[in-house]
Parts: sequence; C-alpha cells; structure tokens
Amino acid sequence: MSYGEFVATVRDRGEYPNDEAERVVEAVLSTLGERLPPHSSSHLGDQLPAELALILDNAADGSGRSWGVEEFVAHVAENADEDEETAETDTRVVFSAISDQVSGGEMNKLLSQLPSGYAELFGYSELT
Repeated sequence: MSYGEFVATVRDRGEYPNDEAERVVEAVLSTLGERLPPHSSSHLGDQLPAELALILDNAADGSGRSWGVEEFVAHVAENADEDEETAETDTRVVFSAISDQVSGGEMNKLLSQLPSGYAELFGYSELT
C-alpha cells in the first residue's frame, strides 16, 4: 500500500476531506511514534509506506512514553488541535488502517508492548 492509498483509506473510513485525512494521519502517527519504544516504532515503520515510517521516526525521542489510552488520546487531541472525542475517533480510524497494513505477527508484537486498552483502538476488542 502506498502513502496515497493509506491516506485514501483513512479518508474513506473517517469520511474526511483529503487534506483533513493527511492531518489526522500525521497527528495520530506522530503521537504513536512518541508512545512507542524506538525499536517498536522502527519495526512498525518497516511495514508502512516510507512517508508514514518517517512520521513515526521523527516523533520518536529514544525513550517511548508510558501513556495509557486516555493520555494517548489527549495527546492526539493536542497534536490535532481538536477535542478528545474527535481524537479518539481519528485514532480508531488510523489504527484500523494500520491493522490492515501490517502483518499479524507485527500487530501481536505491537499490542504486547501496549496496555490492553490499545487493542480496542486497533479494532481488537476481544483482546481487552
């Protein structure tokens, strides 16, 4: 999947205008890049289009954060300059596109490094 196809998937699922879809993708992925340890961010980026991997890499500061779901959504809201309800919806849309893009093994590794509440954001409510 190319960067354009990824953004189009997000645009269609979230019913966003194209420029809004790009902004949402960047806000969610940059927050995810901050949240993940660098090696996890890098492994995830390996399965995404280069432009998305770059967003993850640019946001990583070398430590990863320990944010729970509510804190994560609050940071997405801040990065996207929107309310938390909208940020949660945006996160679910972008995470669902990520889930479709990466292998099952990589999703398992990713989810194992995050608190269980994140599984629901990725569309795996049975794992919470």
